[in-house]
Amino acid sequence: MSRSFGREAERFVQGVMASAPPAQLLRGLASGYVNCLSELAAIAPSVAEKTAMDLTRRSHAHLEPYIGAEDAGLEGEHEHFEVDGKPFAMPARVLDASQGWAMYFVRTEMANRALGTANEFVSAFDAGGGRTPLTIIGVDYRNSDFGCYPEFVVALTVTANGDPARQLFTYYLAIVVTQQFTKEAARVIWGLDKILCPKLAVRYAADEALFGLSDRNGKVLSVSFPRFGIGRSSDQPIFSISQRNGRTCWALTTKSGSGEGTQIGGSVKLQLGAAGDGECLCGDGKAPCLCETLRGFDIADRLPAANGWTERQTAVFGAPRPLNLA
Repeated sequence: MSRSFGREAERFVQGVMASAPPAQLLRGLASGYVNCLSELAAIAPSVAEKTAMDLTRRSHAHLEPYIGAEDAGLEGEHEHFEVDGKPFAMPARVLDASQGWAMYFVRTEMANRALGTANEFVSAFDAGGGRTPLTIIGVDYRNSDFGCYPEFVVALTVTANGDPARQLFTYYLAIVVTQQFTKEAARVIWGLDKILCPKLAVRYAADEALFGLSDRNGKVLSVSFPRFGIGRSSDQPIFSISQRNGRTCWALTTKSGSGEGTQIGGSVKLQLGAAGDGECLCGDGKAPCLCETLRGFDIADRLPAANGWTERQTAVFGAPRPLNLA
């Protein structure tokens, strides 16, 4: 949670991505999200960052290697889960949202370290020069099956361990939300452990949107995205990966939008909180400090490689599917 990079987003999915995928893969999520072909992994990082601006659409996703017999009838299939004692049907819908994203290149070594125990099933994607795409995403869900709430997302581009095709996936390092229901739904459906922070808010100005806590002390985590663009997109795919009940799974999300824009190194402002002051998105003490994680990537004082905004967005979230590497 995004967008895809590369000359064609289709390349992002088939090959290696030297220019992270916010335009497609992480278009909301970000981004992240992503297609750059292995040839891009060999070029200099500075060129890779410019390549990130070839944000185009990926028309088809080659899922066949990941679909096993248990996935027969995947297209249009509905599944039911139980969330807070009530039935919840998949796929789930987002009818109205806004999203901003910013993609950075960070050291692959640091990205793998940040993955922690997830290194057992995924590895950070090296886009060239020992750097990995990291995407920060802010989403304002105004009408969705999961509720109405803002969301703050940090995601890495990864590949599944043992995958000969080196398919690119989005792995969520952290997802911060304000409501218990969406936290529980993510745990039950995808095995994702979202961070609950009721104080998270989104504030709009004419030319920007800020996601974070009140900055009355100037020491809290927040990110502001410029609002711009007149573009449109339809059914852009985002592939995510997670572990559910001890098994590695992938899921497909498709997003459509209007009022979209993408640019290189836009005026995204990332502010990190002060360690230990308790005033942070992860200040509940139950999750690793997100500010410290982002501080380790050394991105607070630099512009992103690319960023974007979607004023009106819809989406469909698919159910998890076992990752079949046979």
